[in-house]
Amino acid sequence: MKWNLLILVVLMGLSCSSQKAKDNSKTDDTKTESSVASNNSSDTKSSKDQGQTEDSLPVRKGEVNMQFQINGLDAKGKTVDLIGMYMDKKYRADSVTIQSGGKFTIKKDELFPDGFYYMVLPGDIVVKLLLDEDQTFKFTANADDIDHTAKVDGSVTMKLFYDDFNFKKDIDRSYVPIARKMGKISPKDPDFKATYKQFLDISNKYEDRNKWLQKNYPDNFFTKFKIGGKNPILKYPVTKDGELDVKKQVADYRDHFWDDFDFSVTGLINTPAFPNKLKRYFNELVPQNQDSIIKYTDFLIDLAKGNDEYYKVITNWIALKYEPGKTKLMDGEAVYSHVILKYFTPEKAKWLDNVSLNTLRKRAGEMTQSLLGKKAGNVTARGYGGKVYTLYDIKKPVVIVYIYSPDCSHCEEETPKLIQFYNKWKNKGVEIFSIAANTNEADWHGFHDRFNLPWIDVFDASNASWYPKYFVDITPEMYVLDKNKKIFAKNLHVNQLETIMQRINK
Repeated sequence: MKWNLLILVVLMGLSCSSQKAKDNSKTDDTKTESSVASNNSSDTKSSKDQGQTEDSLPVRKGEVNMQFQINGLDAKGKTVDLIGMYMDKKYRADSVTIQSGGKFTIKKDELFPDGFYYMVLPGDIVVKLLLDEDQTFKFTANADDIDHTAKVDGSVTMKLFYDDFNFKKDIDRSYVPIARKMGKISPKDPDFKATYKQFLDISNKYEDRNKWLQKNYPDNFFTKFKIGGKNPILKYPVTKDGELDVKKQVADYRDHFWDDFDFSVTGLINTPAFPNKLKRYFNELVPQNQDSIIKYTDFLIDLAKGNDEYYKVITNWIALKYEPGKTKLMDGEAVYSHVILKYFTPEKAKWLDNVSLNTLRKRAGEMTQSLLGKKAGNVTARGYGGKVYTLYDIKKPVVIVYIYSPDCSHCEEETPKLIQFYNKWKNKGVEIFSIAANTNEADWHGFHDRFNLPWIDVFDASNASWYPKYFVDITPEMYVLDKNKKIFAKNLHVNQLETIMQRINK
């Protein structure tokens, strides 16, 4: 990642939603259901429709009496929804009808789960809520500027939440241009020290506020939310020649990213604090290779040990993010199988029934036979024309195992491209060993004849000779083997092979 991108997001705090905003009730494709086997819609739904469990959204007895008055809001009779969060999913927690004078009240005898909520009122006016166990309060604000005119009586958490908007208002205005300048300036620049001092001075204002919160309200939910969501202060290590040491900078930032997050506070899962940090950690700070992702997955789960809900959401999120067929990571199977086999056990994954758990573990186990760096499985099968071929008998230093299905449209697109590649590289030490999968002899022959496949092409009606050795999520699948028949690359498109050829066997 480029270092000038890192600076722009440091210490900006949590931006829950803009003052004027559309109801962004649809979320991205990151799923947070109670099981990786689930595949529910991401639309805003009720908590039951959303697939949450009682553990995810616990029922708590208590009085809810939240009285709102939004001055200048002319929307009598309009119904608005209270939207809650579970990770980055949103669900409809309640609905309320607006009375005259911009007044409305939410009353219940069961507390809402701790977390972040919002309502989008007519005119795209957003009212944000941070709720803990104190859900009896009065809220007054002006419709044209909710964040900076809000007055809260009765909830310390809500009062601190809205006080923070006013605290940040002036600081953020001065911080942004300094952050942008820091993103462009080099440590060798004469203005660097002065600019960095300005940056630290502003950063320290945030830090002083955080220290004040920790001293005066150490156990308050807003304090946990604020401190847990903040970013480390960015450091600027330099190399011997005075340039920014980007690798060291990112490593230090990553190492301190979770320092102040309190994993004992389950309610943070229901706020932007945790899902935003989780996504940023793995999308921007963790190197995108299977070994690093596995390392930092284990590190994070160890930090969260003792809290079953964090254990569940982290393991589910990682498994879904790197699930084969959905990730761009070359060896997503390594990450997925590691998480499933290590963490989805009968003792730990208690949210899953035995059938679902065994299905997941069986699939993950199949993946482990063909991970990057492993010795590829040998295959012996009958080729087109009746001759029997054995993969290990191929003497060329590079072998591409190409697994296709004759009725696969993507196979029909990729195969002509692969033929062009093969014609270019067949005299440069490359052989292709293709396997027709999940088909019958007639369709195999038809595909072979249609494309006049110029390489070794085999078929095994039972799939037994190759399936236990090469995991295939979707076809076509390609494995590139090096001179030692180890898996050098996988999950490729033909247009990526040229790059692989430049790196293999060097």
